[in-house]
Amino acid sequence: MLPRSLSEWLGLLQQRHPTEIELGLSRVGRVARDLQCLSPAKNTVTITGTNGKGSCVAALQALLMDQGYRVGCYTSPHLIDYNERIVIQGEQASDEAICQAFQRIEEARGDTSLTYFEFGTLAALILMSEAELDVAILEVGLGGRLDAVNIVDAGIAIVTSIALDHQDWLGDDLDRIGAEKAAIARPGRPLLCGDDFPVEGIVRTAADIGATLLVNDRDFSLGQFQSVPDHRLPANSVACALQATHMITGLPASDISTQPLSLVQVPGRFQEASVAGVPVILDVAHNPQAAGLLAERLVPQKGRLLAVVGMMADKDIIGTLQPMIPLVRAWFPCSIPEQLRAATEGNIEALLYNAGAAANGEVYCCSSPLSAFEKALQHAGEGDRVVVFGSFFTVGPILEHIQSS
Repeated sequence: MLPRSLSEWLGLLQQRHPTEIELGLSRVGRVARDLQCLSPAKNTVTITGTNGKGSCVAALQALLMDQGYRVGCYTSPHLIDYNERIVIQGEQASDEAICQAFQRIEEARGDTSLTYFEFGTLAALILMSEAELDVAILEVGLGGRLDAVNIVDAGIAIVTSIALDHQDWLGDDLDRIGAEKAAIARPGRPLLCGDDFPVEGIVRTAADIGATLLVNDRDFSLGQFQSVPDHRLPANSVACALQATHMITGLPASDISTQPLSLVQVPGRFQEASVAGVPVILDVAHNPQAAGLLAERLVPQKGRLLAVVGMMADKDIIGTLQPMIPLVRAWFPCSIPEQLRAATEGNIEALLYNAGAAANGEVYCCSSPLSAFEKALQHAGEGDRVVVFGSFFTVGPILEHIQSS
């Protein structure tokens, strides 16, 4: 039998497990122990939070590599290529390396059922364990306590921010969400909190675990470090990344160069492009907190703002749309083909009308992200901008289209 390609592996993993998400550590932990991949580096940092996780990973990677550390990163989901999820010393893992890791997992799991995400997490840990890393940076996929990433005992845990998201899994209470996320902490080890007023769930869980809770603007702050250059990263994510760098390197805060932050660009996070002379902003904002930050960054200009939006049906769609409604003058809601959890363009259109969006401009329903983007470009005049937001599955195809054009 010929070895499977990466696309064949991913297709198999998507079809094999009966549920997309199955939280719990027993199954994946058992396979990880057999694979001996629970210590992926000399130092491990686990990062969770409602928003700002990817930015914190990217900032921490840049800061540590600037200090000469050998760094691996695991993030999810990906925008275009699966390989984006596993990065070793700034380079995406190859198809061959991922496939070889998948094959090892397949042979080790026996009759243990693993989800798509659990397979990916184990593959990342295998590749990192073999890469002689100084630091492994692991982004939690969902929640924290029962996420597959939490099988690793991290030396430093980070919670970037807390807001409502994934309520079907985590509940609609901020204290409960905070408790779930703070559970990535370990006894006697630091838990960094990006929110300057942590919810009680974080404070209580850190105390119950016996972790050392360090709060942004109380126990550490951006002001301790060199002047931070202009960047598009959330301030709380940057503060946590700088503090983690300080703790890992042992360098005085004033000696850590912040210049690498000016070069950090996280794909799909307020990413700017130009298509046929039209300025385009791509942002994966898919909850009210993230959309509020996006709206703040979209400084009003003379031209109109046109919005392409596609979202998962289980998200707070109306809460995510509302911060953008005062700014947008033409809406292009879209379905997301092949995503069973996606809201239809009609669903989003109805919510837009109910929220009064039509009073500011017109609404044009579209069958896919690409068709919505093309229609938005056709409607854009001189000085207008197009913003694309709502989901990785909305931004990804459009970003790929822009890069291949």
